Amino acid sequence: MREEAARRTREVVVEAAGEVFVHEGYSGATIEQIAARAGVSRQTVFGVGGKAQLFAFARRRAAEGGSVSANDEGFRRILAIRDARRLLEEFAAFTAAISQRLGPLQRVLEQAAGSDPELAQLLETAQEELLECARGVLAAAAATGSLRREVPHEVAADILWLQIQPANYRRLVEERGWSHRAFEQWHAAAMITALLEPGGAG
Repeated sequence: MREEAARRTREVVVEAAGEVFVHEGYSGATIEQIAARAGVSRQTVFGVGGKAQLFAFARRRAAEGGSVSANDEGFRRILAIRDARRLLEEFAAFTAAISQRLGPLQRVLEQAAGSDPELAQLLETAQEELLECARGVLAAAAATGSLRREVPHEVAADILWLQIQPANYRRLVEERGWSHRAFEQWHAAAMITALLEPGGAG
């Protein structure tokens, strides 16, 4: 029972930390604010982690609905699709959903990385994961013979890496008022147009 109570407390603290970071920014967020939102003591918050750890935990929590890592079942299922167009459509929906969940915290991460070494490392790791993700999707699409022949593979990887940046979702949905569905459709169409031979489906 104590272990279950500790787990629930940790979840409450991490959730509260994510909310505070989004509303206050990284530099503006304090342990006191997180403790107050979670309804626990400062000592309890510190028991979960320091400020940078709490941010990393909150970001990981936001990614629990699916991530672009090789051990994510949903991502592996997408890579197994043998029709390049449908693969990119499914990938677009998958990454749009990730951007929806991670976007607010990603903005905080990008803003704070310049002044905090731990967050700078976290951002670098996140970008490396996105690039590896792009390369994996391209490898799966290349196996269908549908990629544009005139686009070098590394250039195609860079295009896809740029396409799946969470900032794109934030700018079009949050700042320009697009619906999630409109973004998802554009997201897929942009990938298909940039990467696949015209009419190519695999």
